[in-house]
Amino acid sequence: MQLKKITVIMTIFSFLTILAHAQAGKIECLWPNAEDAVMYELEIATVAVNEDVRAMPKQVVYTTTSIFTAGVQLPLSLFEGQDLKKLYFRARPLDLDKNPVGPFSKPKALSAMHLNPSKPTPTSLYTDGPLPLYPVYSWIPVEGAAKYEIEITDQWPESPNGTEPSKHRIRSYSIQQQGFDYYDPEPLIDEGIYYWRVLAYDKDNRPIGLYSDPVLLQVKTGSYEWATFGDSITHGGGAISNPPSDARFDYSTYLPYKAKNLGKSGDTAETLAERFDQEVLPFKPKYLLIMGGSNSIREGTSANDVIESLSAISKKCQDNNIKPIFLTLPPINPERIQRVFNETTVSNWQTELAEVNAFIKRQPSYVDVYSPLVDEQGLLPVKYAQDGLHLDISGKRIIGHKVSDYIKEHSL
Repeated sequence: MQLKKITVIMTIFSFLTILAHAQAGKIECLWPNAEDAVMYELEIATVAVNEDVRAMPKQVVYTTTSIFTAGVQLPLSLFEGQDLKKLYFRARPLDLDKNPVGPFSKPKALSAMHLNPSKPTPTSLYTDGPLPLYPVYSWIPVEGAAKYEIEITDQWPESPNGTEPSKHRIRSYSIQQQGFDYYDPEPLIDEGIYYWRVLAYDKDNRPIGLYSDPVLLQVKTGSYEWATFGDSITHGGGAISNPPSDARFDYSTYLPYKAKNLGKSGDTAETLAERFDQEVLPFKPKYLLIMGGSNSIREGTSANDVIESLSAISKKCQDNNIKPIFLTLPPINPERIQRVFNETTVSNWQTELAEVNAFIKRQPSYVDVYSPLVDEQGLLPVKYAQDGLHLDISGKRIIGHKVSDYIKEHSL
């Protein structure tokens, strides 16, 4: 009995030690996730400003534009012991050039925010529609974090908010840097219930608090009426800093039916053909929306090679009683791609892209999404894709609406 009592005391002491380390004077502020925001301007002032203008400089206690999620953790040392009830925070969305693309959020007292959070706040929840084949895990950055560990389990973790690995762990990833998202390099393809969670570490490799709450991931195989297949444009994400876990950046969100997202960021036309059997067939879609080849073209792959891969995909569909519906490739904007990713685009990309799109338009079923997205110079306008490649919400809506029109027109 005495040994049991000592064990309980030690467990409580250990838990309190973790909490003490996690709650070393910080506060977490959250605000609405704006449309097509690359970053946010945060302002904390001594007055509640209700107009869409900056507070007077003498009223501003803290401001920054280096926030890339709709929330932030801040050290309380920034406020030098001031009364949090008399400090108010607001945030507004900015584009790549730090121009406002929306109004300030309503001012809120800092005292109403989450003081000393003990665990990370997940932002990819996957609560609506089929789980994408390649999940992306995202969260609000933890103050003082030098790295993160992400764990995926095939059962509810036995200690949901501890710091030890779960015995139900099936995979884990260590991110040796500050960040707020992680693209799973492996598909979740087997039917079942899974969970993901994230734990932050400081520069001395000590846990900062506890694992986040586990987030449900449910995989269903078998027959799907609709599925989408492609590269990062299909996978999702946009406005540079918004990951695919934000459903607003998935064009299938704007379709009349739920669709299984089989996209994978970074795919070429060739890799799409290579993974078809293992990653499309288990879901047995009746209709497969296919968009692939943008990465191939901009990196210098010939149109003929892209067409060969797309033809192989078409044949695989026909052999497996899947109806392929091809989408023309959107234009790109090499200047923005260079600026954001420091990647060059081959000079003949427009000629090769046009040849691929001409092939797609010769297919029995296709949707032209190139035409509504191209400007007079044959480029993808910044208003549709701030990085020149990955369409933002406005661009994804256009794709979704064009596909929806096709579905309606053909009574699918």
